[in-house]
Parts: sequence; structure tokens; C-alpha cells
Amino acid sequence: MRPYIPSLQSLLAFEAASRHLSFTRAAQELELTQTAISHQIKTLEERLDIKLFVRRRNVLSLTPAAREYLQSVHEAINLLSMATDRARKKKPSAVLTVASLPTYAIKCLIPKLPDFQRRHPDITVHLATSSNFDEFKRNSYDVAIRYGSGRWASVRADRLHGETFFPVCAPGALAEAGPFDTIAEGLARFRQIRTYFYSMYQDDWPSWLEAAVREPVEFAGEAVFHLQLTSLAAAVNGVGLAIGRSPLVDADLASGALVAPFDVRVQSNSAYFIASPIDKAKLKKVELFREWALETLAEPVAARPARTETA
Repeated sequence: MRPYIPSLQSLLAFEAASRHLSFTRAAQELELTQTAISHQIKTLEERLDIKLFVRRRNVLSLTPAAREYLQSVHEAINLLSMATDRARKKKPSAVLTVASLPTYAIKCLIPKLPDFQRRHPDITVHLATSSNFDEFKRNSYDVAIRYGSGRWASVRADRLHGETFFPVCAPGALAEAGPFDTIAEGLARFRQIRTYFYSMYQDDWPSWLEAAVREPVEFAGEAVFHLQLTSLAAAVNGVGLAIGRSPLVDADLASGALVAPFDVRVQSNSAYFIASPIDKAKLKKVELFREWALETLAEPVAARPARTETA
């Protein structure tokens, strides 16, 4: 046999009348008539087979049994109220998968990501990083921060910002190098930090040296690191002089963790794009992230070419 559970309306009437010790004020709180409150209390008393209220000289008071029962009723109503409030506030969480190169993720995206989460708390971001450019050809992501020309098959790509590259080092390393009159003389005071991918050099030292120096250069030494992320960490820690790329080094330059000893900056032929597979580009969560990225991560709109979409 199923146990008897009073109706919620009867319990609310009892709880309100017990707090106010007045059927009239309980009726006002619950937006009912006094007659309705009296009826709910009478029904509850009959089903419980106990007396809940005693009226003496127009003063309403609880019976001992009612006082004991009230404590449990009050706790039950509070639990129901809190559970209902949580259920009303809880919205389905959308999962957004974002792919990025490791250095961009750490230097540019992650520091700004809390702002996106504050604006869109119902979107859960899953961030994956890879230094393998072939990984970005697979449509296993909703959004990617991609590096290149922006012309990728079946992808919508919006340009975030261009890139310049130039040598950077720690302030202490520059001070240790001392004053110099020419770029070649200055370079000779530093250990050159090289960056490689997949066992072959792919950093921009040759292009920068061709643009900046018209004579042979001999560095004080060489250090070699895999990925720009580790090369920049080495530069910050005083290992030597590395090629930095904007916007990857912008924050370190602004904070003083890195300095640029030379004025020559070379414009790259590649840029950073926010990209999505065509079949996912119009998803609401993707549109929200794209709008946020173009507002928060991108260069000024005036400097941003139109988006690229390749069928």
C-alpha cells in the first residue's frame, strides 16, 4: 500500500498559517481565500487524524503535534524550493570543440578564454592543441585557430590578424650583451635559438637575416628547441635570442618579459584565422565563438580583409 503523502497545497497552507499564526495572512501570502486555507487545514487534520491548531480568545496557536510536524514540513518545502530553483536555472550545456596550435593557445587564446566563459556560461569549451598542420584538415572540431593562407577546402575562415617576425630576448640577456653599433655586431653577442618541426628547421631566421643584415653573421652559439612555445620559453629565461612572432609575443613584450633588440620586423605571408567546417559554421555556438574571437582576439576591423570561404 502506497504511503499517504499530503498534497503540496495543504502543506503550503499549513506552513504559512504556522508562520503567521493567522489564516488571513496565510491566505494573503498564498493568494488564496481564508476559506480555502481553512479547508486545506481541515483536510490535512482529517487525513493525519490530529489537531494542528487551537484557537483561544481569537489567538491561534499550534498544538504540540503540529510543532513537531512543522519542522519536517518546513525542511521538505525548503528542499523542494531549492531543487526547483536549480532546475529552472540549469540550461542544457553545449560543448564547443576548439582546435589550436599550442603556442597560440597558451599565449593568446587561454588568457582571454575566461571572458568568453563569462559571456556564455552554458557553453563548455573543449580545447585541443596540435602542432601537426595535417590535424586541422580533419573536420573533428567545431572551431579552429588556423595559421596559413586562409584558403582551405570546405572551410569558412575569418582573418584574425597578420603576423610580423623579429628577434626577441630577455631584458637581462640584452643588458649582458652590452651596447653595439650595428645589427651584425649585436647578433654576435647572443646565442641563437633555433626552432624546428618534424626534424627539419622551419623557423624564420634566414628570412629575417636576409632582410636585416647585409653582411655575414656569427652568433656566440646556438640552442635548438622543438616548437616555438619552448623556444620562446628559452628566450624568456635568458638562453638566447629567438625569433618571435606577433601576436604570440605581444603579451611578453608588453609585460617586459621579452624585449626586441632590433627595429627590423618582417611581414609574414601567413596569418591567423578562425575557421570552421562549412557544415558547422552556422551552428549557434560556433557563431557566438566566432563573434567573440573577432571582437576579442582580432586586429582592428579596418586592418582585417574579408573572410574566406572555399567550397
